[in-house]
Amino acid sequence: MVKWSLAAELLAAMMIVVLMAYYREKKLAVTRKGKVYRSCLGLSLATVLLNAVCVYTIEHTEQVPRAVNLILNSAYFLVAVLTCSVIVLYLCYLILEHVYDKRHLRRALLCISGGTLGYLLLILWNLSSGVLFSFDPGGNYRRGPLNRIGYALMAAELLLLAVCYVQNRASVNRPMVKLMHTLPPLAIFLAAFQLAYPQVLLNGMMMAMADLILFISFQSSRIETDGLTGIGNRNSFFAELSLRVAGRQQFQIVLLSLQQFVTINQRFGHQRGDAFLYEVARYLDGLCRQARAFRFGNVEFAVVFPWRGETEATDNLQKLRERFQRNWRLGEVETRLTARFAELICTGQSWSPTQIIEGLEYGLRLAKAGPEDTVRFNERTAALLEKERMLVNIMRRSVLEQRFQVWYQPIYDCRSGAFTSAEALLRLQDYEGNMISPAEFIPLAEETGLIGELSWIVLEGTCRLLGSGRVPDLRSVSINLSMQQFAEQELISRIVDSLDRNGVSHDRLKVEITERVLLQDMDRMRTAMAEMASRDIHFYLDDFGTGYSNLSCVLDLPFECVKLDQSLVAEFPDDQRADLLVRTLVCLFHNMGLQVMAEGVEAVPQAETLARYGADWIQGYYYARPMPESELIPFLKEKNHAPQGGAKEVLV
Repeated sequence: MVKWSLAAELLAAMMIVVLMAYYREKKLAVTRKGKVYRSCLGLSLATVLLNAVCVYTIEHTEQVPRAVNLILNSAYFLVAVLTCSVIVLYLCYLILEHVYDKRHLRRALLCISGGTLGYLLLILWNLSSGVLFSFDPGGNYRRGPLNRIGYALMAAELLLLAVCYVQNRASVNRPMVKLMHTLPPLAIFLAAFQLAYPQVLLNGMMMAMADLILFISFQSSRIETDGLTGIGNRNSFFAELSLRVAGRQQFQIVLLSLQQFVTINQRFGHQRGDAFLYEVARYLDGLCRQARAFRFGNVEFAVVFPWRGETEATDNLQKLRERFQRNWRLGEVETRLTARFAELICTGQSWSPTQIIEGLEYGLRLAKAGPEDTVRFNERTAALLEKERMLVNIMRRSVLEQRFQVWYQPIYDCRSGAFTSAEALLRLQDYEGNMISPAEFIPLAEETGLIGELSWIVLEGTCRLLGSGRVPDLRSVSINLSMQQFAEQELISRIVDSLDRNGVSHDRLKVEITERVLLQDMDRMRTAMAEMASRDIHFYLDDFGTGYSNLSCVLDLPFECVKLDQSLVAEFPDDQRADLLVRTLVCLFHNMGLQVMAEGVEAVPQAETLARYGADWIQGYYYARPMPESELIPFLKEKNHAPQGGAKEVLV
């Protein structure tokens, strides 16, 4: 009787148990792929254990009934082939994961299922025929003429896998390519060794090695999985696009951004906020069987659909829009999550993955800024994006060539009747001499990260002007800082250095901050503002009347002045409600010990009524437009030292 060696099988069993334990501990099986992989581990372990039991019963036939031996060995023959079939089918699924046409997968499933079913029938026939194996009257194990047919079936499945891989090579991701270059050759080598040395059992080792290689692939894929939601992250999204484009797939992408999600965290806490993000991700990932969802950003998600025509694409988008018009429930908590959408359809255009992402981001930016909640990236938006790229290029060159100019808008002091303050503003011309609107380049600067450099240009220009001695009438000049500046460690030291280097008293520089900037990181802002206030640098709350107009910001932070946004005074004083609101706000802020400045004042009734209501400062075209430094100095001399009432009477 042949003596089989179980050393390799025992080692394989230990490897599989370790993989199962680690897999369970790390909770990796959260997706359909993960669950299939877990099934592969379970079947592999069952194969190894059955093999060990069969070896024991064969070697102790005098203690084990012949029927038991037949059943155990039949089960082993079936489970061994079934395990190989499941692993191969799983690999076919991974190969075709980024291919919308699933005919190859259905064919593979049909072939593998048919082969496995045929092998099951052969095992059942073997019970009476002994074509696979049998036990003689003495209890000895005998191989039948078709004993190796299981290896032939496994080889056929590997060949099927290779064909599937070659036919869809362009759409196969890099980890899968490495796996296909490793696993089949290793399986062929171990199978050949098993056939050459039948006394050394290696079936379990083959399966354990396959499980290990798959696990390594899982480990690398965790880098592309979002830890909070369990769906793919931005890197995974880029990889998905690359494979779709390389495979010439046609697809629809919807990029969505949750709006004002910071209020969800404030109302319900960050833990519940994360839970809402998880619910959104789960909904998006289950929206369509062949759709894939990704967490693109903090509160941004992308969904990739197969393209099957305009009608289905419209339905996909409409489902998303309708869902975000309804409330989301989390236990006893229920709230509305609003969203903006950008859509892009790729049906053969020569777009790279990077260009697709740029188009989606641009479309989403347009959706956020415009009246409609959805923008489709098409030829029109592509032309706008190209114009934007040209503007970014002009901005980058202008920073290097020092072409940005600091202009100043004088601010009228209602108490003294003179211009004693100003706001520093940035201006830029293109290379043909045409003025570029700040409404165009400031948002772009924030998007591209250039806002930091632009803010420092304004700071340096302002400090040089105040330190030059040419504007003695200006008690202060205000500048705007973005969140990017407040995130920099050297912010305060850099501001103080610029003031001291130019010999400017710290209290002559005012910093304007919008509520939008405050809400991005309130704790950081509170700390930075407190330290700057201790150095005699004070703050204006800018654009009050937009956003949330949160009075707690005014109470909790060291603001010196509140600037009423021009939207509040646009209908003032003709509209009774606007008139009542402005008068109430001026009184309220004065009672809180704050000064009040009104922005966007363009008409005589507005200016006169604001002054009568007690506004401290008035800023707007009625008194002065923004002007370069060369015009500011003579303007101040003329207006502040004009005959009595000059500043009030002249419309600039």
